[in-house]
Amino acid sequence: MQRPSKPSLSTALRPPAAAMLASLLASLLLGGCASKLAPVRTFAEQTQKMSVHFEPMLAGSVSSCTDKAMRKRLIMAERFDAQASEQAARADCAAIAQASLSIAGLNDVLLRYAHTLAALADEKLPVYQEEFAGLGDALGGLAQPGAGAPVLDADKLEKVVKLSEMLSRLATQRLQKSALRELLEQQDAVNIVSDALKDYAQRSYRAGLQDELRDLALLRGAVDGAAAREPLAANYIRTRLHQEGKQLQEREKIVVAYVRAVESLQASVAALRAHIDRLQELELETQLAQFARHVDALQRQAVFYAPVRW
Repeated sequence: MQRPSKPSLSTALRPPAAAMLASLLASLLLGGCASKLAPVRTFAEQTQKMSVHFEPMLAGSVSSCTDKAMRKRLIMAERFDAQASEQAARADCAAIAQASLSIAGLNDVLLRYAHTLAALADEKLPVYQEEFAGLGDALGGLAQPGAGAPVLDADKLEKVVKLSEMLSRLATQRLQKSALRELLEQQDAVNIVSDALKDYAQRSYRAGLQDELRDLALLRGAVDGAAAREPLAANYIRTRLHQEGKQLQEREKIVVAYVRAVESLQASVAALRAHIDRLQELELETQLAQFARHVDALQRQAVFYAPVRW
């Protein structure tokens, strides 16, 4: 008597069992690939967090300028017109507001860089719109506060624009490892972008905070001179000025934390580039852990972004 033949794996595993096995095998294969690229994803996630905390500094530079102008008018003017003072303050600070829009484009480049690295690590690629096409024009005429020198010279601007164009081009490609290598080879452009953001944080945002701190001291003197006539109002304004001074000092610490995070980002890009074929090495893991600590410190300090409002 002929023994029945043993069923094949394909016939033994009927749907949905066969489909479940195929899905499991696929997830194991993809999961193994994803775990190997985990350092890339870690770097990308920390860079995204860092970039988010730059955005309030753009608004903070403008608000420092307008608040300073409004505060002076509020305390020094004999007849205070809130609407007229606000309009005058906005006009005085228009150049700073315009510069912040251009700098925002640089932060967008860094954020897109992080998003693209994360997407490549997960085998998913984003699609970017054409609003980034005018980046070169926006940055080309941008000058440093007070100095008049361009934020990016022609050579640096060319590298930044090249990086931006590359990010858009990679959105149509699916060559994971080669695309990662190509992005990490743009280390110089990433350093140029992050250096420009760091300089803005120090030269514009922190400089505005320091101007406000100096003005607070002058305003306290003016309040003291009027205290005999209006003691209750003077005490109220002294309290507000004290609160503002404390918060401005805390907001200065954000710049220190941001600069440390940027320097750690630059070291992490260099480490990833050097270890692209050896992503599991301890040296890279240590560097990325340090980057994460600096970003966490920045996030903790960022609670002091919100200015005191009169």
